[in-house]
Amino acid sequence: MASTPRGLVLPLLAALIAGGVLADVGRKLLVGPPSAPAPASTASERAESTATVAAGGSSPSRPIRDSAAVAARRAQVLRRLETEGGTTFLGAMLRSGDSTLRRWSDTRFSRPLRVAVVRRPVEGFAELYVEHVAWAIARWNSAALPVTLVGGADSASADIVVRWVPALDSGRTGRTDVTWDQQGAIRRAVVVLATHAPDGRRLDGPEMVALALHELGHALGLGHSDRRSDTMFPVTRSSELSERDRATARLLYSLPTGSLR
Repeated sequence: MASTPRGLVLPLLAALIAGGVLADVGRKLLVGPPSAPAPASTASERAESTATVAAGGSSPSRPIRDSAAVAARRAQVLRRLETEGGTTFLGAMLRSGDSTLRRWSDTRFSRPLRVAVVRRPVEGFAELYVEHVAWAIARWNSAALPVTLVGGADSASADIVVRWVPALDSGRTGRTDVTWDQQGAIRRAVVVLATHAPDGRRLDGPEMVALALHELGHALGLGHSDRRSDTMFPVTRSSELSERDRATARLLYSLPTGSLR
Protein backbone atom coordinates (compact mmCIF):
# COMPACT_ATOMS: atom_id res chain seq x y z
CA MET A 1 0.00 0.00 0.00
CA ALA A 2 1.37 3.45 -0.95
CA SER A 3 2.36 5.61 2.01
CA THR A 4 0.80 9.00 2.59
CA PRO A 5 3.21 11.90 2.48
CA ARG A 6 3.81 13.24 6.00
CA GLY A 7 2.84 16.75 4.99
CA LEU A 8 -0.68 15.62 4.10
CA VAL A 9 -1.54 13.75 7.36
CA LEU A 10 -2.68 16.73 9.46
CA PRO A 11 -4.89 18.31 6.78
CA LEU A 12 -6.53 14.90 6.19
CA LEU A 13 -7.30 14.38 9.90
CA ALA A 14 -8.81 17.84 10.16
CA ALA A 15 -11.05 17.16 7.19
CA LEU A 16 -12.28 13.87 8.70
CA ILE A 17 -13.10 15.51 12.05
CA ALA A 18 -14.99 18.35 10.36
CA GLY A 19 -16.98 15.87 8.29
CA GLY A 20 -18.02 13.95 11.40
CA VAL A 21 -19.22 17.10 13.15
CA LEU A 22 -21.26 18.18 10.14
CA ALA A 23 -22.85 14.71 9.89
CA ASP A 24 -23.88 14.81 13.56
CA VAL A 25 -25.44 18.28 13.15
CA GLY A 26 -27.38 17.10 10.11
CA ARG A 27 -28.72 14.06 12.00
CA LYS A 28 -29.97 16.28 14.85
CA LEU A 29 -31.71 18.61 12.44
CA LEU A 30 -33.50 15.73 10.75
CA VAL A 31 -34.45 13.67 13.80
CA GLY A 32 -34.88 16.40 16.40
CA PRO A 33 -33.50 16.58 19.91
CA PRO A 34 -33.67 13.41 22.02
CA SER A 35 -36.89 13.21 24.03
CA ALA A 36 -36.80 13.66 27.75
CA PRO A 37 -37.13 10.43 29.75
CA ALA A 38 -40.80 9.67 30.58
CA PRO A 39 -41.79 9.85 34.25
CA ALA A 40 -41.79 6.46 35.85
CA SER A 41 -45.17 4.71 36.05
CA THR A 42 -44.79 2.91 39.30
CA ALA A 43 -46.22 -0.53 39.94
CA SER A 44 -48.48 0.85 42.66
CA GLU A 45 -50.06 3.40 40.30
CA ARG A 46 -50.77 0.74 37.71
CA ALA A 47 -52.25 -1.57 40.31
CA GLU A 48 -54.51 1.20 41.61
CA SER A 49 -55.79 1.92 38.13
CA THR A 50 -56.52 -1.75 37.51
CA ALA A 51 -58.26 -2.12 40.86
CA THR A 52 -60.47 0.91 40.17
CA VAL A 53 -61.61 -0.52 36.86
CA ALA A 54 -62.23 -3.94 38.38
CA ALA A 55 -64.28 -2.41 41.17
CA GLY A 56 -66.39 -0.42 38.77
CA GLY A 57 -64.68 2.87 39.57
CA SER A 58 -65.96 2.99 43.13
CA SER A 59 -63.95 4.58 45.86
CA PRO A 60 -62.78 2.25 48.65
CA SER A 61 -64.25 4.70 51.18
CA ARG A 62 -67.78 4.59 49.70
CA PRO A 63 -69.04 1.56 51.73
CA ILE A 64 -67.92 3.35 54.88
CA ARG A 65 -69.80 6.49 53.87
CA ASP A 66 -72.87 4.42 52.95
CA SER A 67 -72.81 2.65 56.31
CA ALA A 68 -72.53 5.97 58.09
CA ALA A 69 -75.52 7.32 56.13
CA VAL A 70 -77.61 4.26 57.00
CA ALA A 71 -76.69 4.57 60.68
CA ALA A 72 -77.58 8.27 60.64
CA ARG A 73 -80.95 7.51 59.00
CA ARG A 74 -81.75 4.87 61.59
CA ALA A 75 -80.81 7.21 64.43
CA GLN A 76 -83.05 9.91 62.94
CA VAL A 77 -86.02 7.52 62.67
CA LEU A 78 -85.54 6.22 66.21
CA ARG A 79 -85.41 9.77 67.59
CA ARG A 80 -88.64 10.62 65.77
CA LEU A 81 -90.31 7.48 67.09
CA GLU A 82 -89.20 8.34 70.61
CA THR A 83 -90.51 11.91 70.47
CA GLU A 84 -93.60 11.49 68.26
CA GLY A 85 -94.42 7.79 68.27
CA GLY A 86 -96.37 7.83 71.53
CA THR A 87 -99.54 9.00 69.82
CA THR A 88 -99.19 6.42 67.03
CA PHE A 89 -98.95 2.65 66.64
CA LEU A 90 -95.89 2.83 64.38
CA GLY A 91 -93.69 1.27 67.06
CA ALA A 92 -96.10 -1.64 67.54
CA MET A 93 -96.33 -2.01 63.78
CA LEU A 94 -92.54 -2.31 63.46
CA ARG A 95 -92.26 -4.74 66.37
CA SER A 96 -94.88 -7.07 64.90
CA GLY A 97 -93.31 -6.97 61.44
CA ASP A 98 -89.77 -7.08 60.09
CA SER A 99 -88.74 -3.61 61.36
CA THR A 100 -88.97 -2.12 57.86
CA LEU A 101 -90.76 1.10 56.93
CA ARG A 102 -92.58 0.77 53.62
CA ARG A 103 -94.69 3.39 51.89
CA TRP A 104 -95.17 5.03 48.51
CA SER A 105 -92.12 7.04 47.49
CA ASP A 106 -91.80 10.83 47.61
CA THR A 107 -92.04 10.90 43.80
CA ARG A 108 -95.75 10.05 44.14
CA PHE A 109 -96.51 13.12 46.24
CA SER A 110 -97.15 15.12 43.07
CA ARG A 111 -99.14 12.38 41.31
CA PRO A 112 -102.25 10.74 42.82
CA LEU A 113 -102.26 7.01 43.37
CA ARG A 114 -104.62 5.54 40.79
CA VAL A 115 -107.18 3.10 42.18
CA ALA A 116 -109.00 0.59 39.98
CA VAL A 117 -112.22 -0.91 41.37
CA VAL A 118 -112.94 -4.11 39.46
CA ARG A 119 -116.71 -4.72 39.08
CA ARG A 120 -116.36 -8.40 38.32
CA PRO A 121 -119.58 -10.23 39.26
CA VAL A 122 -118.93 -12.72 42.02
CA GLU A 123 -121.32 -14.41 44.43
CA GLY A 124 -122.68 -11.88 46.91
CA PHE A 125 -121.35 -8.79 45.10
CA ALA A 126 -123.48 -5.64 45.25
CA GLU A 127 -122.98 -2.42 43.33
CA LEU A 128 -123.18 -0.54 46.63
CA TYR A 129 -119.84 -2.09 47.57
CA VAL A 130 -118.19 0.20 44.99
CA GLU A 131 -119.60 3.21 46.82
CA HIS A 132 -118.28 1.82 50.09
CA VAL A 133 -114.76 1.70 48.61
CA ALA A 134 -115.21 5.27 47.37
CA TRP A 135 -116.14 6.31 50.92
CA ALA A 136 -113.00 4.62 52.28
CA ILE A 137 -110.87 6.42 49.67
CA ALA A 138 -112.37 9.75 50.73
CA ARG A 139 -111.62 9.01 54.40
CA TRP A 140 -107.94 8.36 53.69
CA ASN A 141 -107.75 11.46 51.52
CA SER A 142 -108.98 13.46 54.50
CA ALA A 143 -106.05 12.27 56.64
CA ALA A 144 -103.76 15.06 55.35
CA LEU A 145 -101.19 12.70 53.84
CA PRO A 146 -98.78 13.81 51.10
CA VAL A 147 -100.26 11.11 48.83
CA THR A 148 -103.83 11.08 47.58
CA LEU A 149 -106.00 8.35 46.10
CA VAL A 150 -108.10 8.79 42.99
CA GLY A 151 -110.54 6.24 41.54
CA GLY A 152 -111.49 5.50 37.98
CA ALA A 153 -108.29 3.85 36.78
CA ASP A 154 -108.18 0.64 34.76
CA SER A 155 -106.59 -2.38 36.41
CA ALA A 156 -103.66 -2.53 33.96
CA SER A 157 -102.37 0.96 34.75
CA ALA A 158 -103.58 1.28 38.35
CA ASP A 159 -101.29 1.59 41.36
CA ILE A 160 -103.91 -0.02 43.62
CA VAL A 161 -106.41 -2.61 42.40
CA VAL A 162 -109.53 -3.47 44.44
CA ARG A 163 -111.54 -6.60 43.64
CA TRP A 164 -113.97 -8.97 45.33
CA VAL A 165 -114.11 -12.72 45.93
CA PRO A 166 -116.93 -14.73 47.55
CA ALA A 167 -114.77 -15.74 50.54
CA LEU A 168 -111.21 -15.95 51.85
CA ASP A 169 -109.50 -18.65 53.87
CA SER A 170 -107.97 -18.51 57.38
CA GLY A 171 -111.01 -16.71 58.80
CA ARG A 172 -110.26 -13.49 56.93
CA THR A 173 -112.53 -11.13 55.02
CA GLY A 174 -109.79 -9.01 53.43
CA ARG A 175 -106.26 -9.34 52.07
CA THR A 176 -103.79 -6.86 50.58
CA ASP A 177 -100.80 -7.96 48.51
CA VAL A 178 -98.14 -5.25 48.34
CA THR A 179 -94.99 -5.19 46.22
CA TRP A 180 -92.06 -2.89 46.94
CA ASP A 181 -88.48 -2.25 45.82
CA GLN A 182 -85.23 -2.78 47.73
CA GLN A 183 -85.53 0.63 49.39
CA GLY A 184 -89.00 -0.17 50.74
CA ALA A 185 -90.90 2.03 48.28
CA ILE A 186 -94.27 0.50 47.42
CA ARG A 187 -94.77 -0.14 43.71
CA ARG A 188 -98.22 -1.75 43.56
CA ALA A 189 -100.97 -3.08 45.80
CA VAL A 190 -103.86 -5.47 45.17
CA VAL A 191 -106.75 -5.36 47.66
CA VAL A 192 -109.02 -8.40 47.83
CA LEU A 193 -112.34 -8.05 49.69
CA ALA A 194 -114.64 -10.96 50.54
CA THR A 195 -118.38 -10.58 50.03
CA HIS A 196 -119.06 -13.11 52.81
CA ALA A 197 -117.88 -13.51 56.39
CA PRO A 198 -116.15 -16.76 57.41
CA ASP A 199 -119.50 -18.05 58.71
CA GLY A 200 -121.08 -17.63 55.27
CA ARG A 201 -123.04 -14.48 56.09
CA ARG A 202 -123.02 -11.74 53.43
CA LEU A 203 -121.26 -8.56 54.60
CA ASP A 204 -123.47 -5.52 55.04
CA GLY A 205 -122.63 -1.93 54.09
CA PRO A 206 -120.91 -0.73 57.31
CA GLU A 207 -118.84 -3.93 57.41
CA MET A 208 -117.67 -3.41 53.82
CA VAL A 209 -116.75 0.22 54.59
CA ALA A 210 -114.67 -0.90 57.61
CA LEU A 211 -113.07 -3.66 55.56
CA ALA A 212 -112.17 -1.37 52.64
CA LEU A 213 -110.85 1.29 55.03
CA HIS A 214 -108.60 -1.27 56.76
CA GLU A 215 -107.22 -2.84 53.57
CA LEU A 216 -106.55 0.51 51.90
CA GLY A 217 -104.51 1.36 55.00
CA HIS A 218 -102.34 -1.68 54.23
CA ALA A 219 -102.08 -0.53 50.61
CA LEU A 220 -100.67 2.77 51.89
CA GLY A 221 -98.03 0.95 53.94
CA LEU A 222 -99.62 0.71 57.38
CA GLY A 223 -99.45 -2.44 59.49
CA HIS A 224 -101.71 -3.51 62.32
CA SER A 225 -102.50 -1.43 65.36
CA ASP A 226 -102.43 -2.74 68.92
CA ARG A 227 -105.59 -0.88 69.95
CA ARG A 228 -109.11 -2.06 69.17
CA SER A 229 -110.46 1.45 68.58
CA ASP A 230 -108.22 1.94 65.54
CA THR A 231 -109.28 1.03 62.01
CA MET A 232 -105.96 -0.79 61.57
CA PHE A 233 -106.62 -3.17 64.48
CA PRO A 234 -106.56 -6.74 63.06
CA VAL A 235 -110.29 -7.23 63.71
CA THR A 236 -112.24 -4.01 63.26
CA ARG A 237 -115.72 -2.72 62.58
CA SER A 238 -114.73 0.93 62.53
CA SER A 239 -116.08 2.86 59.55
CA GLU A 240 -114.07 5.97 60.45
CA LEU A 241 -110.36 6.56 60.93
CA SER A 242 -109.19 7.16 64.48
CA GLU A 243 -106.79 9.97 65.27
CA ARG A 244 -104.10 7.33 65.85
CA ASP A 245 -104.71 5.92 62.36
CA ARG A 246 -104.21 9.38 60.89
CA ALA A 247 -101.21 10.27 63.07
CA THR A 248 -99.49 6.97 62.30
CA ALA A 249 -99.93 7.43 58.57
CA ARG A 250 -98.65 11.00 58.72
CA LEU A 251 -95.59 9.95 60.73
CA LEU A 252 -94.90 7.07 58.34
CA TYR A 253 -94.93 9.43 55.36
CA SER A 254 -92.54 11.85 57.06
CA LEU A 255 -89.88 9.16 57.58
CA PRO A 256 -87.51 7.54 55.07
CA THR A 257 -88.24 4.00 53.96
CA GLY A 258 -86.04 1.00 54.69
CA SER A 259 -85.00 -1.42 57.40
CA LEU A 260 -84.23 -0.23 60.93
CA ARG A 261 -82.20 -3.31 61.79
